[in-house]
Amino acid sequence: MSGLNNKQNEQNSACSCASNDLLVELIKQNNQLIQINNEQNTQINELLIQLTEDDDEPKRSGYLDD
Repeated sequence: MSGLNNKQNEQNSACSCASNDLLVELIKQNNQLIQINNEQNTQINELLIQLTEDDDEPKRSGYLDD
């Protein structure tokens, strides 16, 4: 019976390693997506600043009913 237990332990260990490797890859990809999102937010903020600086019209609150 110990041979069967050893085989199951080896399989569990292999699954655990594969799961850990997958998690590491997913975390790396998530970090890349976060970085891309941060860069895009920076670009959007810069564009919004340019738009508000170039706006000759009186400032509005941004609400549709103003």
